[in-house]
Amino acid sequence: MKTESLKLPARLKKGLGLLLVIITSINLSFGQAFDENTKILSLGLGGSDMYHIPAGYNAYYRNSYFAPLTGEVTLQGEFAVYKYVGVGFSAGFGGRAAGGAAFVPGLGYVGTVYYSGYYAEFNMPVAVIANCHFYQIIADKISNGSKLHADKLDIYAGINLGSGFAIHPGYTDAVTGEKKTAIDALAYGGLQAGARYYFKPKMAAFAEVGWGKTWINGGITFKL
Repeated sequence: MKTESLKLPARLKKGLGLLLVIITSINLSFGQAFDENTKILSLGLGGSDMYHIPAGYNAYYRNSYFAPLTGEVTLQGEFAVYKYVGVGFSAGFGGRAAGGAAFVPGLGYVGTVYYSGYYAEFNMPVAVIANCHFYQIIADKISNGSKLHADKLDIYAGINLGSGFAIHPGYTDAVTGEKKTAIDALAYGGLQAGARYYFKPKMAAFAEVGWGKTWINGGITFKL
């Protein structure tokens, strides 16, 4: 009797250990890729489209607002303020090569300066962002949401609003022939939609499309 009484606690410990493993695995299976505790940083590469003010160094009119496509390296941060909503920032640097800026005579009205191309540019945009992670909402609301793999897949959409500056270094004025450097302010805003897939618990590949801070952007996300 004494021997049996000593064996029972050992078996109980093994049973409790097995139960703990099962519970842990269930939590991992049904966890969300984005929840109220999520904090992430993303490093990406893509193309952006931002208005320039006064935009005097573009392909058409000297004083028009111009939104050229520029290559960008971006760092984005997003922090949950609700289990389905995150807010954060986007910052980066990028630019474009020159496109043969030159005065085109005999076009348009007298006194208007036209260009056949655009000048080289280096820019540094910054923005605030907000995203709704609607895939997590769907997974929570349907009875078989675990089959959607919302622990690994995060699909979201949101808005962005930003500014910054663009530098046109050492360009040749098409009218005077002088070497100059000019600075434009940036202004942009729009919508974005994206997806992240966590191939490791704290690392994901992401891709975004939209308007404003990005036409298309992709890279790596790190969960903090």
